[in-house]
Order: sequence, then structure tokens, then C-alpha cells
Amino acid sequence: MTSDGRVSSRKTDDEVRSPPGFVSVRPFTLKWTKKDHEPYNLVEPIEAASKIVDFEKLQKSVKQRPWVLKTQPINLKKGDSKHLKTNNSVENTLPKGVILGGSGCQKVIARWRPEDACRPVVEYTPVFQPEEVEFEDIFKYIAKIRPKAEEYGICRIIPPKSWKPPCLLRGTKFESSRFSTHVQSIDALKDLHSKRKLNEIVEQTDGNRRIRAKIENGSDNFEFKRGPEFTLRTFRAYAEHFKQNYFQKKDIFTDFRTPPWENIEGEYWRIVQHPTEEIQVLCGHNLEADLPSLVDDGQSEYTKSCWYLHNTPKLPGSLLSFDSDNTAVLSPRMDVGMCFSSICWKVEEHQLYSLSYMHFGASRIWYGVPSKYHLKCEALLKKSFPELAGHPELFHKLVTQLSPSTLKAEGIPVYRCVHNPKQFVLIFPGAYYSGFDTGYSVSEKVNLAPLDWLPHGQLTVETYSAMHRKTSISYDKLLMEGVREAAKSIRDIRKQGWNNPCGKDGWLTRALKSRTRQESFRREFLCNASQSRKMEEDFGCTVKRECIICFYDLYFSAASCPCSPDKYSCLEHSKQICACPWSSRFFLFRYDIDELNRLIDTIEGELDPKS
Repeated sequence: MTSDGRVSSRKTDDEVRSPPGFVSVRPFTLKWTKKDHEPYNLVEPIEAASKIVDFEKLQKSVKQRPWVLKTQPINLKKGDSKHLKTNNSVENTLPKGVILGGSGCQKVIARWRPEDACRPVVEYTPVFQPEEVEFEDIFKYIAKIRPKAEEYGICRIIPPKSWKPPCLLRGTKFESSRFSTHVQSIDALKDLHSKRKLNEIVEQTDGNRRIRAKIENGSDNFEFKRGPEFTLRTFRAYAEHFKQNYFQKKDIFTDFRTPPWENIEGEYWRIVQHPTEEIQVLCGHNLEADLPSLVDDGQSEYTKSCWYLHNTPKLPGSLLSFDSDNTAVLSPRMDVGMCFSSICWKVEEHQLYSLSYMHFGASRIWYGVPSKYHLKCEALLKKSFPELAGHPELFHKLVTQLSPSTLKAEGIPVYRCVHNPKQFVLIFPGAYYSGFDTGYSVSEKVNLAPLDWLPHGQLTVETYSAMHRKTSISYDKLLMEGVREAAKSIRDIRKQGWNNPCGKDGWLTRALKSRTRQESFRREFLCNASQSRKMEEDFGCTVKRECIICFYDLYFSAASCPCSPDKYSCLEHSKQICACPWSSRFFLFRYDIDELNRLIDTIEGELDPKS
């Protein structure tokens, strides 16, 4: 880098270099004193992180780092420095890969440029403050605010003052357990993957099912690179060190004052749109957190709440409660962020609702686009990455950050939501969203599927099939389980927690009618009655059955051939299973069309549910 922090040249990926935005304070020597090559525990906050060392890479990196001298001893002792009170401590000179966390961070030389701020001009999303009575039923409350909030794609919910959940993270085993991180290059988020790299991926995908499968499984170049491991304690020290150094205007730490989030927002979009330095930050996204095991008897009142995210997906009125084996969907996930760590533009899998709760930390800035502009957002991505034309299965893998100003220029409305600790953010089905953290924060999120999600669920299944994209839930199974539950308890439907699911215009009724019409049409034109048979009851129960061509869920129907007994397809791709004569095909159906029609009559109120 030049003296003003600008990048003068870029090195190849294979060449080890000083981390972007950092520089060593003075040269030093690495010296091990234990035969098993365990490094010193320099200070208490970085005790866990200090053990994470790849020694083969370390030896190579030392040779290529001119600021590490081979003859100068370290002579460090535990407790030499506490939380970076001075810039001259030897710990600050440790190169990345030796100790990365807490006081082991290198000096940050990139600086805040407030004169070049690029804060977007967007409106705010609505903020809702439910009364205590309203707060007792989460799905009823979501249904109440949906007509207004859905127009923004995202909204903020502030719990009643009487709702004071304990912090389940502080002072627990989770706080001291390690979690993995990812490295985000903020200056490259606007065009994170160059056209050359996209072309390479597309070329590898063409005609090569093995590499296509690899991309589908997520191990492709669209993901952020893996970073070091941390504990919450060490990550917080690392995050605070970065923020203090980046935004300080003087060299004295005691004069540092955290700038308002508005200033951080302006700096964030300046880096994304007009980068002057390479800025890398770390984040921990989608982390597992077994919070129920951390709860004691004194917190049982909180754990019974419908807003306790380990309960929410399984409550009556939630279709996900019928997918009890799918822990990936039912279990909440943790997000740990620092200043500038980003959530790039995306839509939730299967266009599910997403509910996020911030336990503690600095504010997170969210941006939402209403679901009715979903196709416009997708078109903008295709316009930005024309190299992926003909490869729609890769669009959901893109990791890119476009300014709200860019979206607004294309006629797409964008709204801002400021997420503070002890508050919820609700994202509606089909809404595009993005965001970034203004400092160290820990939040928890989970997916929801109340009944008004059903139209989005069916649309998504058909879209995924057209894109040859795998599904993570069985829409048909959730729909039918909900219909059966409603049919059994139709007289006590409100008591069961189902909001307007039945009747002539109920959510379940409309969804089942639509799916029955679609299934009836496909069977009529694609299937021969003499080749049809009833599915075995356990078909697809232990292993989710999918079409071998388009990954369509085969809960309702499937096609196969005796020559390939373990291969199944959806009805539309039944000709592509094999080269055998059409007469050899056989078709499996879980329900006859007459059975589905009787279920429709039942939930409409035309038939006795016991008949």
C-alpha cells in the first residue's frame, strides 16, 4: 500500500501477504518454547484463539513476511497488555495466522473518510409495539400487522416493557465455546466475484454433473472464505479493536467515541461503492446454538413464550411443526457480527418468513424490498451478472452487495430498518433483504411458516423445479398434514391456534384446491390408469424422494421403471428416466384425486370430518 492507504498492486492468491488494512508496528521473531509447539497464551481474552495455528502455513508465511525477524526473541508474558491501551504493544505486531483475536490483532491503518460518505436516501420501515395481550399470540399478531408491514418487506417489532428475557449467552458454556468465522472483503462486495471467476465456474458446470452437484452442495467459489475460530469473548475484543482503530480521529484511545450509526452507514456504502483500501472483516453466520440446554428453572417462564425462537416454528398454526425431523429448518441459528460484517442481498429459502432477535451489541442496519418487486430484483442481478445467463441455479449463490441507491434507480423501492438489542425484525415471504452490522452484535434467527405462507410455498416449489434447484422442505407434506389436522379438529379450530384455515376462502382450502387442480391435470395428460398404483405408506418417509431430473418433491406422485428401481422422477420428466419403452413405466400416487376432493369438501364444511 501507499502511504495514504491506497492499494498500489494486488498479489496472487497463492502469495502470502499482510492482511488488507493492517500493518505491523515493528519487527519481531517467533519463538516456541514448548516441544508440542503450543503458542504462548499472551493475554486472557485470546487464550482460546491462540491455539488455532496451521504450522505448515505458518512456517511458509514467516519466510514471506519481512517484518518477522528470525533472530529477535519475543519475550512475552501473559498479561503484558490489556485490551489495547497502547498501540505499541508487541502483541499488535503478531501476523495473521499466529494469533488473531483480542489484543493479538494487528494495527489498523485504514481510516474513516466522513467527507466521502455515501449514505443512501431511503424511507424507514414501520415499527410495531404490541400490547401485552397482543404479544401472547405471535401468529395472530403477525396476521394483524401483515397488511401494512408486508408492503415494506421487513419491519421491526419492539416487545412490551414487561417482557424481559434473560440473556442466555453470557456466563454460559456457549460464551466460551469456539465458533468458525468467514472473511468478508467489504471493498469487493459490489463485484465480489469477477467476471473471469464467474466464467470459470460456468464453464466447469457445463456438461459436468459432478461439478454441478458440487455447486449445488454449496462448496463453490460463491462462498466467503473461511476465517479463524473464536469464542464470543475473543471475537468481541477483536471487533472492538477494529472499530476503535478504524473510526478514531486521534491516536489516543481514551478520546475515541463511537460514531452514530448514520455515520457508519455512510462509510459502509462508501467502501462498497468507492473503495480506497482493502477492508476485511470477520463474521459468524448460521451458527448452531443449543440454548435450551443453557436454561435453568428460573427462566422457565421465558422458555414457554411463543417469542422464544426455539418454540416459535413448532407452535400450533405453524406448518413447520409438521416437519419435526428437519432440524435444519426448525432450529434457530446464531449470527455474530462486527462493524461492516454484511448480509448480502438474498431471499429466504422457500420464501419462508424469517424472525431475528438481537440479544446484545451494536445496531444492525437492514434493507428490505417488498415481495411484489421480487422479479425486478432478480432481473437486476441478471443484468449485473450476464455471464450466468442460462444458469439460473447459480443466482441464489451470488454473494453481492448493491447499494439501495442502485435498486432505486431501477424503480425498486428499498426501505431501511434499524435493529437494536432486545428487539425483533420480521422478514416477509419473498422479500429481498440485506444488511450490515455497525459493531459487535449477537443475534438469533429462525424461519416461520404460518398459513398465509402457503401461496409463496407452492410458487417456490415450481420455481425451484424450473431451475433444477433442490428443496429443503416438502411443501406437499406440510400442506397435507395441515389439512388433516384441520379436518380432525374443525370444530375447535381457533382453540388449536389455526387462524382462518378453512371455509370457502381459507388459506388451507385455497392451497389444497390449487394443488389438486395441478395434480389432476398432470395425471390426466401424462399417466395411464393401467400403469398406476398406490404408493407404499412409507415411501419418502425415511429418505426424502426427489425427481432425478429437476429435484421436484415426490410426496404426491412419482414415476419409475423396473430397469431402475431406485430412480424416480416427477410426472413431467417421466420420459427421461431411461430409454425403455413407454409401456414399461409405472406411476405411484399417495392420494387419488377423489380423496383430495373429499378433503376439500371437509375443510370447506360440506362434509362431516368423521365421514
